[in-house]
Amino acid sequence: MSENQENKTEQQEEVQQEIKNPAEEKIAELEQKNSELSDKILRCLAELDNVRRRSREEIEKSAKFAISNFVGDLVVVAENFFLASENAPKAEIEKNPVIKNYADAIAMTEKELLKVLEKNQVKRIFPLNQKFDHNFHEAIAQVESEAEEGLVVQVVQAGYSIADRLIRPALVGVAKVKG
Repeated sequence: MSENQENKTEQQEEVQQEIKNPAEEKIAELEQKNSELSDKILRCLAELDNVRRRSREEIEKSAKFAISNFVGDLVVVAENFFLASENAPKAEIEKNPVIKNYADAIAMTEKELLKVLEKNQVKRIFPLNQKFDHNFHEAIAQVESEAEEGLVVQVVQAGYSIADRLIRPALVGVAKVKG
């Protein structure tokens, strides 16, 4: 090959290299951008899934505890039914059929109210003769007793919880050793 032809071939190769280099650089740049965008998409999808999960959990929690304030007011009514039943004059009830019917109606209403509360995961906490639990009980007195220390020996007011969330603690008297 002549020197002239060699120069032309070298020049052609140089031109092709110059053409290839910008094209290869552009391809590498586009591949990097593609990779970055794919990563961003995956992160966005993961974040979207997290938001959906948190939202679903929050909705479930809200639905579960939305009635807490209402139940807090309603348990006062339930406790009034308990007090009415416990303090009804037993002797008078047995003598007079009208009073007996009235007392029976109060007892039936009380039972129905408790069924409705239980259906909605509301539990009455009446811890008589149970170990004191600060999570559900509020000690308002210590009572000298023969019972084991720390045992609830008196329930002044029943407590209530809804799905393991305390609405109102049981007010209790706790046993202490006579001394």
